[in-house]
Amino acid sequence: MQKARLRILLIILFSMVIGACERSTNSAQTGQSQQKQYARLVAKPCWFKTDETWPFTQCFMMEVPENYAHPEKRKIRFPVVRFRATNPDPKKIPLLHLGAGGPGASMGLEPENASDWLWLNYAAMTVEDGRDLFVIDPRGTGMAQPRLTCSEFIEDADTAFRRNLSPEEEARVFSFSMERCYSRLSKGADLAQYNSSVIARDVEELRKTLKLDKFDLYGVSYSSRYALTVARDFPESVRTLVLNSAVFPNIVYTQQLPQDSLAAYERGLKHCIEDEKCNSRYPNLRRRLENLIQTLDEEPRTIPIKHRYSKQSYPFVLTGQRLLRVLFQALYNENFYSELPKMIEGLENEGDEGLQPAQDAIAHFMEIVLDPYFGDAAGVSHFCYEEAPFVDFDQARANAADTGILGGAVRSDLNLLQLQCRIWAIPSAPLTESEAISTPVPVIVLHGGLDPVLAADDVDIARKELPNHQWLLFPNLAHDIISASNCAERAVARFLDNPAEDQTETTMTCRKAELADQISTEEESESQQEAEQQAVEPQAAEVPAPESGQ
Repeated sequence: MQKARLRILLIILFSMVIGACERSTNSAQTGQSQQKQYARLVAKPCWFKTDETWPFTQCFMMEVPENYAHPEKRKIRFPVVRFRATNPDPKKIPLLHLGAGGPGASMGLEPENASDWLWLNYAAMTVEDGRDLFVIDPRGTGMAQPRLTCSEFIEDADTAFRRNLSPEEEARVFSFSMERCYSRLSKGADLAQYNSSVIARDVEELRKTLKLDKFDLYGVSYSSRYALTVARDFPESVRTLVLNSAVFPNIVYTQQLPQDSLAAYERGLKHCIEDEKCNSRYPNLRRRLENLIQTLDEEPRTIPIKHRYSKQSYPFVLTGQRLLRVLFQALYNENFYSELPKMIEGLENEGDEGLQPAQDAIAHFMEIVLDPYFGDAAGVSHFCYEEAPFVDFDQARANAADTGILGGAVRSDLNLLQLQCRIWAIPSAPLTESEAISTPVPVIVLHGGLDPVLAADDVDIARKELPNHQWLLFPNLAHDIISASNCAERAVARFLDNPAEDQTETTMTCRKAELADQISTEEESESQQEAEQQAVEPQAAEVPAPESGQ
């Protein structure tokens, strides 16, 4: 699964009805009117391919009111996929995966993107453990109808990143993109109805339609906020919560954006600086990165890349500020940390030698920027409803002023984020949406020490508002722990089977062995590369030097 990124920041910078509840009619016999049901689950042939290795798979579209205050009006749909347990245990309730996060990121349910990752990454804690797995795209994203994607932004970004634009010029381009996007989408959608509390209501309607007493809920990144919101608004509908790289409503992320972005870059640099071998090979790394940013802002460099949406080589114009955004996105994946020094060194060279780490990171960045299944507008609605009203933008800008060269991109973003919400012009959330959620249900919180979105120290504070939780910190991982560690998935499987059992010691023992295996594999790979290089060098030395005069 891709590491879901809040593309809102990239924009501104940058046949059968299962348990369906049909509308009831008035009872002529009793004279009493029955309450109408406005939600229904419609079975569909799966729009993606499966094979004999997959569990039994069922696909649906869940139809709900766009605005629950006016349920008789416009309906919207979001996809629901059910993976049936191989050997079902009737005592185990289903786990509902609430989406890829973002907000706005697609789960990858699209015909061209769907793969066995959709269930295989969670098999040990669901289909292989007697428990069904449900997966959704939330309203407005991915395979949902409508999908609130800003095609205007995609088109403009495809052009803008080919050009040398100043931060001010880039801001004007993307602001105009979003003005046009809002003008188009607001004619057919109520953009104020795309936020965490409404999605929580969607989940409750899905539970009732399926005639389930409870769900176990799984949230990764921003979808962890959906899990917490369901537990707050519908506490009797939730058995447990699994929060993977969690987002907490009482932490105003934009308020902390200057400090957190700078800390993310510093963690990436420290990964090499604090390693004797790496620091010797790549000395003065922070100074070199700062110099590189300044140089690229003065003299941008065109980096040819290939990405999934380009039929030919794409000429990405790399400025210093764009480099910062590419780096921040890359830091979502712990595997990039060993590539960061190589990327800096490669960009310092004038030729094409050593550019591969930069090209890979830029290609990943562009694939997120140009993703046609990303619900940009839904993500903006989330931000402008449930975060922006609680941001002191003046204070955030003051904090950003002290972040030096590495904080340059954030200083531009803060102004644009505020402008974005003026364009969207939707009502603000009540104060409740900025308060800590203290649910009594059992919760397991998994977080990475390298997470660029929220520092582990902040999560360590926020989690204490949960009175019945377990805390598993993985120091060497970044964002999305389940995708990176089999030990984490096994811990969640045991937690779901017995939420009262402490998973800390067992998981950390497993993780130590997992890390040891990784280090051993990396050392073997390095030794093999050195041996291959040494085997080539003597051959080169045996070539006779040309005689004088030749």
